[in-house]
Amino acid sequence: MTHRKNTGNSIKPLRNVAALATLIKRVEGRAFGLPGMAAFYGPTGLGKTFAGAYAAANLDAIHITVQKMWTKKTLLTAILRELSIVRRPTMAEMMDQVNEGLAIAGRTLLIDEADYAVDRGMIEIIRDMHDGSSMPVILIGMELLPQKLRRWELVDGRMLAWTAAEPADFRDARMLAEFYAPDIELDDALIERIVQVNKGSVRRISVDLAYVKEQSRLQGADAMTLDQWGDAPFLRGEAPAPREGLL
Repeated sequence: MTHRKNTGNSIKPLRNVAALATLIKRVEGRAFGLPGMAAFYGPTGLGKTFAGAYAAANLDAIHITVQKMWTKKTLLTAILRELSIVRRPTMAEMMDQVNEGLAIAGRTLLIDEADYAVDRGMIEIIRDMHDGSSMPVILIGMELLPQKLRRWELVDGRMLAWTAAEPADFRDARMLAEFYAPDIELDDALIERIVQVNKGSVRRISVDLAYVKEQSRLQGADAMTLDQWGDAPFLRGEAPAPREGLL
């Protein structure tokens, strides 16, 4: 029975997708006796969640995204749902179910938005999942996640690797253009400018690629160069400045 999902061409093999996949394989292939926790961290917008979705679809990982108001019970319930296990009444029983379920399934657990898990006091039960199942657990979070985790000695001591997400480069942007600006031929200089103005943010690059496609179609153009684009602004995923005279 497979748990993999078909995501079509919506998730491209961007550099951070490859980085997380490499991290997962490293932790899964660790020598006997080595700890099996790791962290994949970096600023918002770099495509970490894209990478987690790819791992769920192609590497059979369990990808759980923690939300701000979640409790320990919510987390346990979400993991049991992914394992197709009907939860038992008490949290202690649920914890045993998670450990047994992960071990039997043999699947790596990805905890996305792990900063929420740390802030909401869930990190110790996540460590218990690692210890109780012997399966890899990878925490995905913000740039300061490693510093947060170092406050928890028992967690810090189980970290096998720390992998930093990197800003998108030209190659990433070119692949994103295949999805967000299909049927529009964009020259290399325009792609480079979009990467530059967005400082490598996958999310903002994607927004601007879609915007360029929209503007090109409005002009009836099936290609766009930097010279043609000129000094026209990009969206950059940012809110517009207040308009003068209306405040």
